[in-house]
Amino acid sequence: MQNFNDKVLYKTHQHIIVLVFKVIYSNLLISFPIIIFICYFTELWNLVKIIISTLFIFSISFWHYFFWNKSYIIISNQKISMKVRNWLFSKYHMSIYFKNIKDIAYSKNHFLHYLFDYWTFFARSSAWANWDFLATNIPKIEELYKYVNNLYILSEEWRDLVKNLNEIKNNNNSENREDVIKKEINNLLKIKWIKEVLILNNNDKKYIFENEEDRNHWVYESIKRNITLCITHNSEFRDADSYITMQMWKKVIFPVVGFHEVKRSNVVSGSPSLKIHNYLKNKFKYIDKNDATVLIGFDI
Repeated sequence: MQNFNDKVLYKTHQHIIVLVFKVIYSNLLISFPIIIFICYFTELWNLVKIIISTLFIFSISFWHYFFWNKSYIIISNQKISMKVRNWLFSKYHMSIYFKNIKDIAYSKNHFLHYLFDYWTFFARSSAWANWDFLATNIPKIEELYKYVNNLYILSEEWRDLVKNLNEIKNNNNSENREDVIKKEINNLLKIKWIKEVLILNNNDKKYIFENEEDRNHWVYESIKRNITLCITHNSEFRDADSYITMQMWKKVIFPVVGFHEVKRSNVVSGSPSLKIHNYLKNKFKYIDKNDATVLIGFDI
């Protein structure tokens, strides 16, 4: 999966909870009915019954473990790769190079996803494409997102020099907080159709946390960052870096959305609900009734 120049920086299987659920479900569906039949409708010795039952449970469990162990996601210094084995004669590989990535996102949309910190990672190569790279059931999904984001913001030349993830350092480590805020505000104000930018304080974040709609995951992610900025823009502003909603099976999910003009660590952005928008608009001097607000969060 790696070419000669690739250096593997991170490798992980699907979350162990996925394996546990599959083993339990398959044993309940297959092994246990057979065991019950053997125990109650055959005249075999008890020791033989125990051995046969154990073999059934072990075989089903090992079957799932084998495919779980052969499926993984890898981050190298050049690309993200995924290998999935779901049957003896069924497998697929998927890769996307950092130099081709337009934006990245991750999602959690269930209590278990937050409890065990896993679910889905997305990456794509253009703003108009569907997701070119999609990996589900990934453990420590926020950590993986952080790794990918830190590599993504590096130049291709710097990525080639990275040997392990501990070497990845934010290019802004030498800057103090005030300098970072001033620099990013100035950069954002240079973007056409952005009218004003302000930094949110802890009281603002507290109000948003207590009053934002529960489904606005991207807004909650924005206020979790070290620095959260709020911008205003008119209706001619560019489209979001990625879809703000996605349909997966029967559920609508709200993935974290990036903001490619901000080259910092763990950048996320999102549009607040009407209640939060009305709260924020009072902080701006030149906002019109048709202008929108967007939160941008990042770490330093």
